[in-house]
Amino acid sequence: MSAPANMKRTAKYKLLTMMASVSLIFASMQPALAAIEIDETDFGPSYETMAVDTIVGKPLQLVAAVAGTAAYIVSLPFSLIGGNADQAQQRLFVEPWDAMGRCLGCTVAEDNYYKSQVVDNNVVRIVVDRPSEILINTNDYVVVTP
Repeated sequence: MSAPANMKRTAKYKLLTMMASVSLIFASMQPALAAIEIDETDFGPSYETMAVDTIVGKPLQLVAAVAGTAAYIVSLPFSLIGGNADQAQQRLFVEPWDAMGRCLGCTVAEDNYYKSQVVDNNVVRIVVDRPSEILINTNDYVVVTP
């Protein structure tokens, strides 16, 4: 190989290496650039989502809950034989009826947020390292030792 051809090849590799490095740097910075601030006043269900949930969502959830209950009853002998009656009960009976209790127009995350904000005088909330928390129900017998 001649010297100019070898220099061209080395320059190509250096250029490709530099481009790959720059793209990796930008790729690692992308999540930081994509962070947004959440406006808490804009959080929650809108009129449209509440209306659609009232007209379409809740009736369909009721149908799903009733159908799930019927499916659970029909499948109970088979799930008892298979040893997964608890899982069948959770999926076919409990989860559909719990979904009926979700706030009107709320997503699952919004509903969880609103339910976590309810004040319970029997629960002590200790913030360990945001967002981690320790919840202690004071109705329970709790022993704290040093």
